[in-house]
Amino acid sequence: MPTFPLSARLSESLHYTGVFTAPRIRVSTSSFLLLATPSTVPRSRLGVVVAKKNVRKANRRHRLKRIIREHFRLCQPSSALDLVVLARSSADQLTNPQVWCELKTLWLALDKKAAAL
Repeated sequence: MPTFPLSARLSESLHYTGVFTAPRIRVSTSSFLLLATPSTVPRSRLGVVVAKKNVRKANRRHRLKRIIREHFRLCQPSSALDLVVLARSSADQLTNPQVWCELKTLWLALDKKAAAL
């Protein structure tokens, strides 16, 4: 089974703060919000925020995180970006194919906006 390496993660709160304070790119759907800034390292890194306030059950939060990480692993952005994906409360009602479709929409919009930078 493929793993999600540490080099592809936003692992420190300082990394998250950098994306939250000054996002250069904001892309959203009804269930997700994606914030991005140019990365300081040569590869894209991902952070996932699924709040307990929005998705109450732990197994549903973990399911969303796994799907988001897998989608990121398979569909890397064309430029090096630090990304944070935030799940909204409506993400809890989505099936796996619906989550995948929403993420695909996010990634296409992200690539379009990143090319304009």
